[in-house]
Amino acid sequence: MLSSFFSKSKPINFIIIALYMLVFFVIAHNKIGFEFNRSYVLLFSGGLVVYVLSMLLLNYITQRNDLTQKSTHTVLLFAFLTTLIPNALTDFWIVLSNIFVLLAVMRILGLRNGKQVKSKILDASICVGIASLAYFWSIGFLVFVFLGVLFFEPKNYRNWIIPIIGLLIVFLFSNCFTLLFYDSFFSIPEYTDPISFSFDNYIENQQLFSFGTLSICIVFFFSIYLITFKRHSAKVKPVLNLIIAQLLIAAAIVIISPAKNTSELFFVTSPLAIIGTTYLELEYSKLVKEFNIWVFLLLPFTILLF
Repeated sequence: MLSSFFSKSKPINFIIIALYMLVFFVIAHNKIGFEFNRSYVLLFSGGLVVYVLSMLLLNYITQRNDLTQKSTHTVLLFAFLTTLIPNALTDFWIVLSNIFVLLAVMRILGLRNGKQVKSKILDASICVGIASLAYFWSIGFLVFVFLGVLFFEPKNYRNWIIPIIGLLIVFLFSNCFTLLFYDSFFSIPEYTDPISFSFDNYIENQQLFSFGTLSICIVFFFSIYLITFKRHSAKVKPVLNLIIAQLLIAAAIVIISPAKNTSELFFVTSPLAIIGTTYLELEYSKLVKEFNIWVFLLLPFTILLF
C-alpha cells in the first residue's frame, strides 16, 4: 500500500519521488516547447537539478528540526504541490530563488541550538539577498530572518544589524560582477519589481486550477495544523511558528507579485508541504489515507487537460 510505503524514509522512496518530479518537469517544458540550443539545455538541466535538490533540502530541514516523523510524506506533498504549478517548473529563476530561501530557512531554524548565531544570521540574510537577485520579491523573506532573531536571540542588538550587513554584501558583490562583465554598476531600478494587486491572470483555465487547488490545500492543511498545534512540545513550537510565518510571507509575495502567472506560488509549496504532513501523520482510517495519497499523486495529471 502506498500509505505504508511513503511512511518510511528509504532511498527508494526519494528515487521514486524524484522520478515523479522529473516526469512533470519534462511535461511542463514540453507544453511550452523544447528548444535545442545550449542556453536552454543548461537552464533545463540546471532547473531540474535545483528542483530535485530543493526536495532533498526540504527533507533535511524537516528531519533535522523534528518537524515531522521520519517518513517521505513531506517530500511527497512537495512533489504534489509543485507539479500543480507547471509555470514555476519552467521558470529557472523561481526554482533557483526558492532553494536559496530554503537555505535561509535552514540556517535560521538552526538558531535554536544557540551555536554560531551571528554566522547563521549572516548566512541566512545573504541567501535571501541572492534569492532576491533571481526573483526580487523573495526579499520579503528577510522578515523571516528577523523573526528568527526575535524568537531565538533577541537580546543582542548586533543580531538585528547583521541581516542588513548580509544584504549589503550581496549588493557589493553584485556591483563587482556587473562591473567586471558589463562595465556598469548594479542597477537598482532594474533589480526591483513593481507591486500589483491584480489577479486577472489567474482567471485562465490552467492558472485558475493551480491557484484554486493550492488555495484549498492551504485552507485545509492550515486548519488541521492549527488544531494539532497544542500537541507539540514547547521546545518545537517556536520552529513551528516560523514555518507558519514562512507560509504567510510566501502568501504575501503571491499577493503583491506583478506577473501573477502562478510561478510565484512555488514559494508557498515548501512550508505548505511541512504543514500538510501533519494531516498525513494523524491517526485515521488507512483506507482514507490511501485514497488521499492516490489523489495527491494523480491530481496533477489533470493539468494535461488544460
